[in-house]
Amino acid sequence: MSENVAERRRAERVALKLRGRYMLSDGGECHCQTIDVSVVGIALKGYIAPDLGELIIVYLDELGRVEGRVVRRGEGWFAIDARTSQVRIKRIEQKIAALSGKTPVAAAMMPTPEQYRSALLRTDFGLEFTVQVTDETPTSARVLTHLKLLPGTRVTIDGLRGVVGLGSQNCFLVELGK
Repeated sequence: MSENVAERRRAERVALKLRGRYMLSDGGECHCQTIDVSVVGIALKGYIAPDLGELIIVYLDELGRVEGRVVRRGEGWFAIDARTSQVRIKRIEQKIAALSGKTPVAAAMMPTPEQYRSALLRTDFGLEFTVQVTDETPTSARVLTHLKLLPGTRVTIDGLRGVVGLGSQNCFLVELGK
């Protein structure tokens, strides 16, 4: 890569090979692997290179969901300009640092209270509670609350159906889409 390209970057890219999948604007889905990542951009290897300017959604095992527009592409690869909230940018930055060995993994993977979001949890038996969502993926949400719900309890979180999974004293996982 030429130095001019590196100097124009808004954030340092880190060479990481993370597995995931991406969804094209037409709904097609493909497996991918990252070439390098930053909080504002990701270069990916994939079977189908989306069109320039196309909005895609990428789900990476270790980083979660990232949305962005395709800004460059070549044979077997493409790069996106990632769009996400400031809170999520900080979390992704911490995860990248941990995955690249720059910080301890445990500290970077644990969310801090300012990274939580409030959500409405409803049980199938009619109770409603405000809970804190500490982490989310397309298929699950980790919930922090005073509730003690049994695994298998059917709930909705902000309208998304799910089933309570394993948990500890004040935290449990909700498997979404079930």
